[in-house]
Amino acid sequence: MVDRGRYRLRVLLSLCTGWAAINPVWAAEGGLSLTAAYDASRLNDPTVQSAAHAFEASRHEEDIGRGGLYPQVSLTSRYGYGGRTDGGDDSTYVNSNDYQANNVTLAAQQPLYDKARWAAYQEGKARGQLGTRVFDVAGQTLYDRVAKGYFEVARAENEIKLIQQQKAAIQGLVIQSKKLYEGGQGAITDIDEAQARLDLVQAQEAEAQARRVAALRALSGRASVPIDDILPMREELAAGSPIPPEQDLPYWTAIAREASPELAARLAAVKVAEAQADSQRAGHYPTLSLTTQLTRRETRQYQELDPRQDTYYVGVQLDIPLYRGGAVRASVAKAEAQLAGAQSDYDVQRQQLAEDIEADYLGVVVGFAKSKAMQRAVESNQRALASTEKGFQGGVRSTVDILDAQQRLFQARRDLLNTKLDMLQSYVSLHTHTGQMNRAVLEQVQSLF
Repeated sequence: MVDRGRYRLRVLLSLCTGWAAINPVWAAEGGLSLTAAYDASRLNDPTVQSAAHAFEASRHEEDIGRGGLYPQVSLTSRYGYGGRTDGGDDSTYVNSNDYQANNVTLAAQQPLYDKARWAAYQEGKARGQLGTRVFDVAGQTLYDRVAKGYFEVARAENEIKLIQQQKAAIQGLVIQSKKLYEGGQGAITDIDEAQARLDLVQAQEAEAQARRVAALRALSGRASVPIDDILPMREELAAGSPIPPEQDLPYWTAIAREASPELAARLAAVKVAEAQADSQRAGHYPTLSLTTQLTRRETRQYQELDPRQDTYYVGVQLDIPLYRGGAVRASVAKAEAQLAGAQSDYDVQRQQLAEDIEADYLGVVVGFAKSKAMQRAVESNQRALASTEKGFQGGVRSTVDILDAQQRLFQARRDLLNTKLDMLQSYVSLHTHTGQMNRAVLEQVQSLF
């Protein structure tokens, strides 16, 4: 079932890539959704397409290895003429020493005992499995890469939205400060402070706009479709953490040991290295095969026809390696070192996976708690700003106090949105590392966005 699913994906890639290129309208009204960005990337992302082609190639590895176990049949023919160059002693006929020789040989060989061929077959199977695992990794990591690209755009757009709101508030404060100054109730320093803060915010807006353009370009390049905007992000948080309490860290660690595509790919690489080592060790072993041969030979001389000869041969062939200059021993040592390296890479990946899962799990759990705290901080800063504005109207607070209160509120709202994005990214990475990422999870992330 899984293999058929991958085959359907490859067919979908090949059929829909051209369609996506001529139908660039992916974004619904209001901006491109996360799921739509993934759909476009799944069809057009160069990394995924490269992985799909590599997977298609790896499906033939087992057949290539199996071919060495089947009979090897060949047909050899030779047609031509020859003769003596010295003319010989016979001068009765002109060119009497020339002749024409025709030879046709049909040969077949069936291996009976050949460790190298068997090891090559096992290596082919292992390489096929490796190709499948690498394709699984590409499919899972696409979710993570699309989410990162999408969230980078969201970070820039969030900051632009907040800066624009802050800029509008500062512009209003500049106007108010000028009116107060003209009425003899304010100071010129209040106008200067507000104008300086406005100039700084405008510079920050230009920087954020540049980051947004770069992030949109990166996301568009991955999806191979033009993207002008994404859905706006909400500041609201869900009532509870995306991870239920019963799904603790040991729960995710256990799933990763069984289903992580990255770990499975490393294990498949170990199997390939083991088969390669067995293949090199086979150089020390004899080979035994059944051989058959059928030959038809004709020799036609000038003015003379020799009898045609048909011969056959059936027997067994035994090859015993004796000495090859130490190449076999060196090849075995090399293969065993490569096997040890592959096993070490597997251990490294297993350790790295455990660390990544713990970081992702804590990123979700702690990130949700931090988001709740940041939400309370936003509410507190909103109340503080309202109090400062009332104090300004009462003459006990200055323009600088309002500007500082606005900046703290802006910072709190930006930190809330960024913390929420970090939590969602950790949620995607957690499912990716454990091999559990799918479209349903992505839709859940979209609903939390």
